[in-house]
Amino acid sequence: MANEQKHVIVTGASSGIGRASAIALAQRGYTVHLIGRNAERLADVQAKTTINGIQSQTYQLELTDQAAVKQTFDEIYLKTSRIDGLVNAAGIFYTTDVLDYNDPSWEEIMNVNYYGTLYPSLALLPKLFDQGFGSIVNVTSVDAFDGILNYGAYAASKGAVTSLTKTLALEGASKNVRVNAVVPGITDTEMTHERILENIEKYRKKVPMQRAAQATEVAQPIAFLISNDSSYITGQSLHVNGGWRLA
Repeated sequence: MANEQKHVIVTGASSGIGRASAIALAQRGYTVHLIGRNAERLADVQAKTTINGIQSQTYQLELTDQAAVKQTFDEIYLKTSRIDGLVNAAGIFYTTDVLDYNDPSWEEIMNVNYYGTLYPSLALLPKLFDQGFGSIVNVTSVDAFDGILNYGAYAASKGAVTSLTKTLALEGASKNVRVNAVVPGITDTEMTHERILENIEKYRKKVPMQRAAQATEVAQPIAFLISNDSSYITGQSLHVNGGWRLA
């Protein structure tokens, strides 16, 4: 099996940390299966992740549709006969009102950030258990640990993913299936760029390294946790945040 091509699935692959992770994994020789909602962006990432004749694949998928997720993952596994890893990088981020009981943003954010991580994991785990190896990396946030004003649903959703990571790690440990999380702090992506510009002085005081991360700086630790270089690491939350929680 050592000579077989390695395959990894990346959700949220059309932008941000997911995009950067897909490129980093392709550069390490993986066939990358790119999952997202925007066909044009996926095509752009596909071009950047097809390296040395190894062709990446794209899939338009709504991660909150559990049946569709399972069907897509079944199709991927049927074609590949092995999956080495899954990066759950899909997510949304915007304000919520904790005093508005009917604010629909709470449900939307939980659906995308939590269930959009849970459903792919549940779809893949039985296959990883059967093959006896594999790694899942979930993207959470420092807000899962510290909380954040005006973004309560986001923090709660990432907190749920953090707990899910630990539980799935326990489930998979005896089957040589590892589950970890990467915990970004302020990261400059399409989703956060404007907010960073508006609050840059505040962030410089909060982050000891006095700058935001680039998505590539989060992608490299994700690629490490997917790879066999981290073969004895599971159930961990690796903080990639410029020292945020030291301040």
